[in-house]
Amino acid sequence: MSQSTNKPLHILIIPSFYPRFDGDYVGSFWREQAIGLSKQNIKVGLIFPELESLRSKISKKIYPIFKSYNDEGVITMKFLWTNWFVKARNLQIYFFKKLGLILFKRYIKKNGLPDLIQCQSTFNAGFLGEYIYDIYKIDYIINEVNSGFLYKDQGLQKYYKDVVRITNKSKECYTVSNKYAEYLNEELPNKLKWKVHHNIVSNKFLKAELVPRKNKKFVFLSIARLHKVKNLGLIIKSFKIFNNKVENSELRFIGVGSEYDCLKKLSINLNIESQVKFLGRIDRKNLINEINDSNALVHSCPYETFGVVFVEALALGRPIVAVYSPGSFDIVTKEVGILSENNETSMSNSMIEIFNRHDEFNPFNIRKYCRNNFSEDFLSKKMLYNYTSILSN
Repeated sequence: MSQSTNKPLHILIIPSFYPRFDGDYVGSFWREQAIGLSKQNIKVGLIFPELESLRSKISKKIYPIFKSYNDEGVITMKFLWTNWFVKARNLQIYFFKKLGLILFKRYIKKNGLPDLIQCQSTFNAGFLGEYIYDIYKIDYIINEVNSGFLYKDQGLQKYYKDVVRITNKSKECYTVSNKYAEYLNEELPNKLKWKVHHNIVSNKFLKAELVPRKNKKFVFLSIARLHKVKNLGLIIKSFKIFNNKVENSELRFIGVGSEYDCLKKLSINLNIESQVKFLGRIDRKNLINEINDSNALVHSCPYETFGVVFVEALALGRPIVAVYSPGSFDIVTKEVGILSENNETSMSNSMIEIFNRHDEFNPFNIRKYCRNNFSEDFLSKKMLYNYTSILSN
């Protein structure tokens, strides 16, 4: 569909997951991307048929609940429903598509047809984007962040035929790091090559005050789901080695998940339970305070496709220790952190190096690097250029 010269560019975004409340970390980067785009003098809408986990503490919903509101310039329409099909991905996709089409019809009735649809990940937004395209012939693009193609713990492989079909129909395929683009180009035989568009860092982090940490205790901070894919046991074991050399130190975890008991037990078995703190879930506002109260971020997931927590830490002037992953290669340079092998010796040595060289990592230079490469304004303008190029062709 071509863009009218008399109207502003109209983009509709379909996320695969999205924040449930103000301050929720889940999918927050997609919300922030949408808000950033809306500041570029274009019309931005968003539809999301949410299927909330049965394990969630949020009350179960027998029927979908419709919500419509303006979210800082983003026209937003959502269905809130419970995922009654936890072990049936086919049904999840089916209802995501059906509810999504209802949302789309309500959206265009009020706002008109978009010029282009951006699907944030193939599962399940790409399926809905294709569904809408088949009916309305509105072009869509894919922006993939799902590490399930890499980690292969989500059973995505049996859907590869569908994924290839969906991506082949899209106008462009983007992912969030160069290494992951190379991987997807090999893993999925698409006619289109995967291109790279990084995630943004929220202006809230770039505009926050740079706070020097005055506490004598050296604090490493980990921000991640407490899940086995995040490889967090490596951090605890490496910190044990670090703590033997730097006793006045502490390791803090932000996040919740199924591995909490195992990680807590590991810290007890290593006799460092008093130096390892589990802070639980922290909202976005207080996350800034926690990063400011740390000396460095430490990250252990080898499957990270980008790592929004990386750029958030950099925005606040904190250096990073991270294992090699698709995302870390694109973000962590020697000026802002240290990359580690996926083992205790390498990570503990990297932690010791960060400690010894901590004064060399200038917070203002770290923030400048982050702003120049991952800011909302820089990447929103870059994506706007992509949109106009796609539509003009």
